[in-house]
Amino acid sequence: MTGSLQHTGFIKQASARLGFDFCGIAKAQYLNEDARRLETWLQKGMHGNMDYMQKHFELRVDPQKLVPGAKSVITLLINYYPEIQQAAGVPKISKYAYGQDYHEVIRKKLNEFLQI
Repeated sequence: MTGSLQHTGFIKQASARLGFDFCGIAKAQYLNEDARRLETWLQKGMHGNMDYMQKHFELRVDPQKLVPGAKSVITLLINYYPEIQQAAGVPKISKYAYGQDYHEVIRKKLNEFLQI
């Protein structure tokens, strides 16, 4: 097995052991289609009051500008659907806000991933 295939296998196995639901690896390059979609989405005001979505546009669409010299981008996904169900007859709360803060969940797992 070549070096890059060994690295890919190691990364994907490690992510699965840590409980990530998906691991994808792609070349770090300018994201033409995504840049156009994001720009259109922003122009339509779809980001609401999430002003941070407009900041650093070039860094969002070009991983090499975010991390100079980057060769690959690793994408990790985890389902943070809360196991606790909301009680009937009470005001509904968005699923992402009902359970543990997903920022903390993913941060902990990403830090574990970086230690491997």
